[in-house]
Amino acid sequence: MSEFIGIRKGRNMLSVVAHVLLNLALAVGSTVVTLVSGSWILGILLVLLSKWRVVAVRPRYWWLNIKANLVDFIVGASLVLLVYYAGLELNLAHVALTVIYALWLVVIKPKSSELMAEVQALVAIFFGMSAAVLVGANLDPLLIVICGFVIGYGAGRHVLIQSEDHDFSLVTFVFGLLLAEVSFVLYHWLIMYSFGDTGVIVSQMAIVSSLLAFVLFKGYKSALNHDGKMRAEDVVMPALFSVIIVVLMIMYFSRPIFNV
Repeated sequence: MSEFIGIRKGRNMLSVVAHVLLNLALAVGSTVVTLVSGSWILGILLVLLSKWRVVAVRPRYWWLNIKANLVDFIVGASLVLLVYYAGLELNLAHVALTVIYALWLVVIKPKSSELMAEVQALVAIFFGMSAAVLVGANLDPLLIVICGFVIGYGAGRHVLIQSEDHDFSLVTFVFGLLLAEVSFVLYHWLIMYSFGDTGVIVSQMAIVSSLLAFVLFKGYKSALNHDGKMRAEDVVMPALFSVIIVVLMIMYFSRPIFNV
């Protein structure tokens, strides 16, 4: 019996190591193929191939699996796009994005607590909106709005499915519409922050969207835990923190010019 237990532990450890190595290979490989090919297509295809288990079931379960894996795909595809738009010569941004993707796959994504579900959703919103801004600015602003809805829907569903509220379809749809509206409004005052020659670019839209989602998640969770009544003490501090960040960005990092 003890020998059987030892074999099982050895196999479990081997599977964990193999899982980690495969995820690290995905993170590095997506960056390498993007830089070598000079296109984001192969990188996103690699991310898609890593989700093969989504369709490894009966077709009637495909849509359910797609929704369940939407946040993971948003993060992976977004990081590939950010690698592409950071330039085709290896730089600090490429290394940072690859490390972030590896941490996502190995550390953040496997967690299943309510807190980590919120963290995963916020990560998807931040990087998803960052990539959407770069893609939409080069193609069509409507794409930013569509991406905002998909990202908002996926992130909202990812958080709410962890709660005790089993009828959250309308709420996730509304959250997607809200993020799409934020994308439409902020596109008309699109500000990007760059950090020297590192290749790192952060959009103000991604920051504002993440802060808004952070406050909404806290508010919904408070209402859910108190019979539909939102407690002010659960929301005031997150809202105050978010407002301060937004005001600081507008006043000191946006440099608006008003023609009166």
